Amino acid sequence: MSLSSRMYEKIITAFYIICSSCLAVTAAQAQMLHPNKPDSAKKCAICHLQWVNAFFSENRDGELLPFPKEKKVASPEMCLSCHDGSIADSRNSVFHGPGHRSGIVPSKNVIIPEEFPLDYDGKMQCATCHTPHALPSSNEAADEIELFIRGSNKNSDFCKMCHTNKLGGSKQGNHSIDVSADRRPSEILKGGGRFGTAIRNQVICETCHIAHGGKNNKFLVLTTEDTTRSILCITCHGKGPAMPRPAASDRYSHPVNIKPKTTRMPPQWAHGEKLVLGSRGELICRTCHSPHNAVDNKKLLAERNYKDSLCLQCHAEKREISGSKHDIKTFAPDEKNIKGQKAAHTGPCSPCHIVHDGAGEMMWARTQKIDGSAGEFCINCHGPGGPAEKIMPRDFSHPMDITFSAKRFFRSKMKIRCDTCHDIHNPLPFYDDLVKQGVKHGKYLRLSREGASGICIDCHPRHGSVVGTDHDLRITAPDFINVSGQLPQQGGVCSPCHVAHNASHQKYLWSAPLGPATLKWWNTSYAAENDIMTMMCTGCHIPGGVAEQHIPKYGLHPREDSQADQPITYFDLVKHEFPFYTDEGEISERGNIACSTCHNPHRWDHHRDGPGPGVNVEGNATTSFLRADLHIDLCARCHKQDGLIKFKYYHSKISREKEKD
Repeated sequence: MSLSSRMYEKIITAFYIICSSCLAVTAAQAQMLHPNKPDSAKKCAICHLQWVNAFFSENRDGELLPFPKEKKVASPEMCLSCHDGSIADSRNSVFHGPGHRSGIVPSKNVIIPEEFPLDYDGKMQCATCHTPHALPSSNEAADEIELFIRGSNKNSDFCKMCHTNKLGGSKQGNHSIDVSADRRPSEILKGGGRFGTAIRNQVICETCHIAHGGKNNKFLVLTTEDTTRSILCITCHGKGPAMPRPAASDRYSHPVNIKPKTTRMPPQWAHGEKLVLGSRGELICRTCHSPHNAVDNKKLLAERNYKDSLCLQCHAEKREISGSKHDIKTFAPDEKNIKGQKAAHTGPCSPCHIVHDGAGEMMWARTQKIDGSAGEFCINCHGPGGPAEKIMPRDFSHPMDITFSAKRFFRSKMKIRCDTCHDIHNPLPFYDDLVKQGVKHGKYLRLSREGASGICIDCHPRHGSVVGTDHDLRITAPDFINVSGQLPQQGGVCSPCHVAHNASHQKYLWSAPLGPATLKWWNTSYAAENDIMTMMCTGCHIPGGVAEQHIPKYGLHPREDSQADQPITYFDLVKHEFPFYTDEGEISERGNIACSTCHNPHRWDHHRDGPGPGVNVEGNATTSFLRADLHIDLCARCHKQDGLIKFKYYHSKISREKEKD
């Protein structure tokens, strides 16, 4: 390198050193002259890169560019150049969960104040709500400065500036805010929810919502990973809103967080909005209620509930109750439920059910008059002093609260209750002679398509073989009338002999006439004065009865033979195949031989199962309701080798005369 070149380098180096020293002094002096202003060269220029040259060349520490006529926010890249973890690590709150939307044009439901700028495309960006120039005006605003928001957010005031359509409480179809809650659930506080300070436990927007780091697209503070979106509602309200805490009676409100098994929910409400369900199709609080912009303001309902119309959209199978005798307004319009609502002013559901805070199981809406009974709900109306006391089960009705076994179980407890046999929401089958005044009158029986006796045969299938036999009085005596005034066709195949309520005798719920214990041509020494099993048969098999053509002339078996000194049969065989009866009709090993010992009144032919021939026919030694292999099994057990003869001449005069000898 030449001498001239080395001299030039030294001169340039010295020049830069002098300039740098001057700039350093100038910047330090400027900072000393303005101690309350930031070091613009180090702070402002970090973001405002276009100002860097002006700082160094002009030594400015104030506003360098003209104030823009229209406020516009910076691009999202400006914020993300720091808030991506490289300089300011806010990823946990900004990126790891749903946050307030940006990069979109505000919807018509949001009002953006003038002081909140949008970008050049009219879209919201981070800087619409946030600004790095925010300075605290007082110590109370210090927590807002940490978020660098453009205004005070005390008690969610900042949220209310834009979301004006979420105000007004239930009158505007929104969840109430600025009200006092009963408590501050720890679950909400742990999730980032906040309460206000103006009143005790003040509910504010941020009690339920969090702008950054929410748990779903509604920015809720609690997780929904347990397949339901009711968890936030239940945290404050419990499963049974308005119930005392702890909610020991949650079962008295409509169930939530379950997937309906029998009820079919419509895909959308009548006004067109889709139903909100849990992540796996569960019914949740939000299915019926909407915390914002509710259709029905009073209860924040997602669908209008004009006279229980909301209930019937899901429970469509219960629609038949409308206009029936169980639609209480048809016969007791002034009857009130526990909320004081008259039946005339509600739909068909509310007189008996209430969605929340019911008086008992099944969301009962009536004051219970009887506790602990299997028919407690029904007896409240169908009992003394009830609006339906004229139609109430009296003496000699089907026993209750007993276990049973049937093809179909209508209740998981497997206990006989009123609603085991009755479907209180469906009046079928209808009474043919009682449809009048536009009101549906019926029996409210389950399995109504199988006839009025379908429910009986479902629980007593072995007795269903009586259908189509001579004991099916729909065939052999269609004009027969039972104690309830019913024809066989009206009451079904069972009704001529049995009725579930108000029978003439409790034993076997008997509804047919009771005849004498003995006929005048029978041997009275074989009879008892009140042998109920004989009296049931002679009610029809008697002169003038519907079965007077089939009267045994010698009809009673000697009583003493059944009391032999040595055992004559095994009790299990007696009990199930050839039963012996006491005079009161109880099956007993030491009972007496009665008509039903040898005859099965429900089975025409023991060789076949199922219904009979369906016509009136004359039987023989293997039919005529005789039990299986009677002449071999039962007679031979007592009479040994004479069993066949005893069987053949059982009802004959010759046999009786020889017996006397």
